Amino acid sequence: MSQKLSNLKINQQGKIIFINGDIHLKRRLLELGFVLGENVKILSISPLKNSYLIAIKSYTLALRKDILENVFVEI
Repeated sequence: MSQKLSNLKINQQGKIIFINGDIHLKRRLLELGFVLGENVKILSISPLKNSYLIAIKSYTLALRKDILENVFVEI
């Protein structure tokens, strides 16, 4: 079952299956390591639920919720 990456809970992990959006967003996410089949994990969510700290590959990064809503994962 696929769902948006922004819908995952803390410590939940998923595999990237689709990235929606324009070519600029897709390129930016690709440069950050968001490739199909890659596992991502939600490490924490800000109190206002507008930014997420995620683990992908061997590093962590923080992204806004509106960006993560374009990434679809399979749990």
